[in-house]
Amino acid sequence: MAISRMGLTKIGIENFKGVGQEVQIDLKPVTLLFGANSVGKSTIMQALQYMREVLERNNANPDRTLQGGDFVDLGGFRNLVHLRDTTRHISIQVEMSLGGKGLPDLVPEAFDDWQTDDSRVWAFYNLLHGTKNRVESVSVRLEVAWSHLRDKTVVVGYQVGANGEWLAEINASDDGRDVSISMNEINPIFMHPIPQKDPDRNREHFLRTHPGAAGPGSAEPQKIETHYTVWPHIIETVTDAGLEKTGEGLREWLTGFDSALPRLGELLHIPAPEVTGAENVYIAREFTAFISSLIVGPGLLVRDELRRLRYVGPIRHVPARDFDASLTRDEAGWADGLAGWEALLTGQQSLVDDVSRWMADEDKLNTGYAIERRWVREVRAEWLELLGSGELPPERRWMLHKAIETLQARPRIGLVDTRSGLEMQPRDVGIGISQVLPVVVAALEPSASLVTIEQPELHIHPSVQVGLGDLLVYSILRYDMSFLIETHSEHLVLRLLRRIRETTEGDLPPGFPPVLPEMIGVYYVGRGEKGMEIQFLPVDKAGEFTRSWPSGFFDERAGELF
Repeated sequence: MAISRMGLTKIGIENFKGVGQEVQIDLKPVTLLFGANSVGKSTIMQALQYMREVLERNNANPDRTLQGGDFVDLGGFRNLVHLRDTTRHISIQVEMSLGGKGLPDLVPEAFDDWQTDDSRVWAFYNLLHGTKNRVESVSVRLEVAWSHLRDKTVVVGYQVGANGEWLAEINASDDGRDVSISMNEINPIFMHPIPQKDPDRNREHFLRTHPGAAGPGSAEPQKIETHYTVWPHIIETVTDAGLEKTGEGLREWLTGFDSALPRLGELLHIPAPEVTGAENVYIAREFTAFISSLIVGPGLLVRDELRRLRYVGPIRHVPARDFDASLTRDEAGWADGLAGWEALLTGQQSLVDDVSRWMADEDKLNTGYAIERRWVREVRAEWLELLGSGELPPERRWMLHKAIETLQARPRIGLVDTRSGLEMQPRDVGIGISQVLPVVVAALEPSASLVTIEQPELHIHPSVQVGLGDLLVYSILRYDMSFLIETHSEHLVLRLLRRIRETTEGDLPPGFPPVLPEMIGVYYVGRGEKGMEIQFLPVDKAGEFTRSWPSGFFDERAGELF
């Protein structure tokens, strides 16, 4: 399936908690992680939280995280590095599709403000912007080490990629002091086809070939030159304009760095002591913005996408009676589920209605409970007694009514029994309802991009578990969300497989959207000799797995039946 939506598409992890050798997971619209307890399924979600801590707060030694709050305690680098071996480097890489959007611009000035007839300037401008506009996907890889010299964690590697290949890499010594940068001049965004009418053009910069027919008397296929790189031309242009020549490791661009992590949102410092004249100043400015966008831009995009990650933990708290939403929003409230209840209190009425339908309707989760938001005012008991006594003069009664109307109205969320019509508070119903409701809200509140959930099926009936599969499909198509879910629920995956089969056979329920195999990623997480191992379990159009289940995976059902 072609990538067209913006969002995270892959995560790679190495030397992080139970992960030794690198493991990779392709993130589908619905990605399900199965496996025994304590094999490391939660590690994958925590790696995303850890990466955000580094990118957003330069915090490579965290215990608490922005999204996990008090619910997640990572314990710092010494606890996170594989086997607690501080000679190892933690490495986490995230890939992201731009969905047709470009890299961020780090300077606000418009080219139209410059008045020039210099064709060299216009050609350079078009080359830089055309190159940047070729970026369709990005990646960011962080490498974190423990500096025994400084007794702290240091980001020793920051690598960005574009269109599936590495683009630029900043490396630092283990103490973070010596920093250098390298560029991949044969990244696809720099490569242009050699014009047929001028095959000798830039031949000295040619770096890409493809196999051709074997030459006469040769046992090896002939290499046919097809592309050349524009990077040397870019460097030649800026050098001619007066920018300082790039030294070994391009160290001049990294003034003030104390690790490999650039300052997100800031331009790289590129010395330009010899630049004079308006045209050369413009070339220097445009190149600085261009190279900063290529190197810093992916970090900005991944950081901002991780800000839109929502984490729902495996144990959701039941709100107290007469629960009020906090005035200060805390994204970590999703970890214990209370942010879901707050969203119902403070969000749009359409959210309340949507959640209520999914909780109550027979063709959805059918939990037996709808949701109702009502507004209440706290009135002193003696006022009500006076109003009910019938002894107040009309003008006093009118004044008392006005006083009550000035009291602040507060929202309250009630669960309505669909059979009896009785309204109940969350603490008055079974624990399964309070566990599943934050999951439903997390899937229907549209501000998140990637929703990570641990055990959404906790304490709920199998008939509700299968309905969660339909809920995920609804959310990814309506709100463009993705889901990364750690689960033990056979019922959840069976519903998704059923919808794939019904799509192929044309038997979907009326109005239900098609579900394709490419939308679902199922992984089995287990232990190997060198740490966590992950197996991808492909699904075909018949809704069947094309590989056998790993040993012990869902075998219990067969064992009990037969």
